[in-house]
Amino acid sequence: MAVPSSSSLLSLLLLLLLLALPRHRSAAQDHGAAAVNISAVEAAVRDRAFQLLHRTDKLVGVPLTACASACGVVAVQASALRVRSSSLWSDGVNATAADTAGFTVPPRVVPAPFARRVDVVFERFVGNASAALFAAPRGYALAAPVAALLAYDVSAGNNGSRAVALRALGAPVRVDFGDLAPAAAATNGTPPFNATAARCVTFAVDSGKAVATHPMASATACAVTGTGHYGVAVRLQPPPPPPTTVLPPPPPPAAVRERWWAWTVVAGLGGVVAVSFLAVTVAAAVRWSRRRRREEMDVRALAGEELGRMAVRGSRMPAAKMVRTRPELEDGSPLAWRR
Repeated sequence: MAVPSSSSLLSLLLLLLLLALPRHRSAAQDHGAAAVNISAVEAAVRDRAFQLLHRTDKLVGVPLTACASACGVVAVQASALRVRSSSLWSDGVNATAADTAGFTVPPRVVPAPFARRVDVVFERFVGNASAALFAAPRGYALAAPVAALLAYDVSAGNNGSRAVALRALGAPVRVDFGDLAPAAAATNGTPPFNATAARCVTFAVDSGKAVATHPMASATACAVTGTGHYGVAVRLQPPPPPPTTVLPPPPPPAAVRERWWAWTVVAGLGGVVAVSFLAVTVAAAVRWSRRRRREEMDVRALAGEELGRMAVRGSRMPAAKMVRTRPELEDGSPLAWRR
């Protein structure tokens, strides 16, 4: 048998390594493609919002008609608003309508780093984009599209490409997800939506993984610290256990049944004998006790008597064996019956 040389072993290891490399590179490329899609979407929304808000300070919708090639399969709904930092500090921003998604920035919020004017952008990853780009915590499922609250510096000399954070120094920022019941009902394996059991989730934009969870502030909104990507997750129901069939025990063999019948007969006869012996023993003990008690009573009755006893036809009665005082006549008078 030929022994492989060290050079052939080294060649085999290199071949296996080369075969394994494309697989790892493809996984890395897939993860990078997801991050590129999110970055492309947010860059497209930012540039389009900068164009639409050039001459208005109203809340506007941001259509992404020119993002077909860059955004890929990511579907997003976006709206934007331009606001001065002084107004943001004194008045805040309320961009929430009834039963619709939106955001509320309370007063005493400042951009960090500081900017005199900012574009506040609100995005919702609708369709399958949320499930494809963001991963819910283990045992949970997303109950609504993931929402992103972003801010960009549009002060004089800036084109809105610099992202800034919104730091709340008073009440927290609120992100409203609208009516969550239909979205939760459309998720397979989830119970009816319950705000007390649902969790607000904060996602990392570079990896799409959940980095923090906390309870919901209301039935439709989450209280957050500022800008970021947020979602609502509900716990998955565990799968039902498989049905178990209980098989009846197998019948005992014939020899065992015959042996069991013999033991049953022997045990029954032994029980009858034991009960009979016990009944006879108890009856004899009762009779002996009564006779013993009667003898003791006779002995106790005869102990203090002065007269003797004699038996007459089976009966015992007192009898005097001698006369201690003989009768005497008084005054010599004859007996009455002799008169």
